[in-house]
Amino acid sequence: MKELGYLPSLDRFKRRGKKLAKNLEQAVLISINLRNLKYFNEIYGTEKGDDLIERMIDYFIFENKDCILGTKSYIDHILLLCEGSSSTKEELIGYYNDYSREFLDEINNIYPRAKVHIDIGMSLVEQDEDFIVAQDNARYARRSISYSYDTSVAFYSEELRKKSLEKASIIPNFQKAIDKKEIIVLLQPKYSVEENRIVGAEALSRFKDEEGNIVSPALFVPVLEKAHIIYQLDYEVVRQVVNIQKKWQDEGVTLFPISVNLSRVDLLEDDFMDRVNKLVKDAGIPKSSIEFEFTETVLVENLSKVISKLNALKDYGYRIAIDDFGSGYNSLYVLGQIPANVIKFDRGFVLHSLQNDVGLTIMKNLVDTFKQISFEVLCEGVETKEEEEYIVECGCDVIQGYLYDKPLRVSDFETKYVAC
Repeated sequence: MKELGYLPSLDRFKRRGKKLAKNLEQAVLISINLRNLKYFNEIYGTEKGDDLIERMIDYFIFENKDCILGTKSYIDHILLLCEGSSSTKEELIGYYNDYSREFLDEINNIYPRAKVHIDIGMSLVEQDEDFIVAQDNARYARRSISYSYDTSVAFYSEELRKKSLEKASIIPNFQKAIDKKEIIVLLQPKYSVEENRIVGAEALSRFKDEEGNIVSPALFVPVLEKAHIIYQLDYEVVRQVVNIQKKWQDEGVTLFPISVNLSRVDLLEDDFMDRVNKLVKDAGIPKSSIEFEFTETVLVENLSKVISKLNALKDYGYRIAIDDFGSGYNSLYVLGQIPANVIKFDRGFVLHSLQNDVGLTIMKNLVDTFKQISFEVLCEGVETKEEEEYIVECGCDVIQGYLYDKPLRVSDFETKYVAC
């Protein structure tokens, strides 16, 4: 039975939880993390951030009828021991999906400028299992969805552990690819419907595992970001793109911008942009031929420093794009402070907007608003002519996606799109 208003220390939670779990018909350990707290504090201040944490504790621990014991293990992370005997794993996932959604709806109505997200990992506490093992398993489950915005709850399984082990092999394989200069750069065209030609391209990176299989960026990007070594990958991609533009310029090709994805880690790395500037200067190509794309994760923390860095990039003459608009928690308030040239609408946001007249109206108005304040607008992930027609109707002319072409090896891209 919970003692209202009482929250034990983490050590006491572990000791007490171990004893309580033995007396439960089916003990479930739940790991809950509040994502985007640093960004929230940037917008609303730490006092409101403290209020947010208290609301999370009250809601998930003290007001939760199934919670037997709870604790705060970090500032934005809580652990719960719950009775789960009356529910299957699928029912528990469904219940906590709904339960967390109600909490987020309430919080995001109160604090609409910096929307937050909840990640929940669960693990059964087996009777013959160490309580700490169950805690680790719940953490495994939570971290498996920590880069997703369409999933809130995950239950631990051996398959999930296998995927975690696969992630552990990413860094050694990546370092090998970097050392041997085996990072593969692909180019995907950006197409103007009105002009009936490509007007740019995006550089996408790949590398292979020890068995020669291509590693998915959905798997390796979060790992490299978390390890704070993604700047090595991004610099290598910039280096290759600069060489491509240099080659085309020497061959008399009229250059168009090639975009490269950068992360917050790159911006905060002291000498990263100095090294990039040297590459571009030594190659003698115009800086406007390089475009840097940033997702919303760049805005999560150190917002004032990030904006200062982006302003410096813009002043240098590089183009800047905000990628994946609509995929998570982009704030128009924050976008108004970003010195970007381009807004890229996420495929999921576009498809959702095309489902009804209300969505189309919102899409049209957003495109019109962005254009009025001198943003270029691009829709990515377009796969059908019907999608293209709706997108053009909304006022967006530039499109990227499989409707026109997949990401191509540089030699194949040159054969199809570059007249030397």
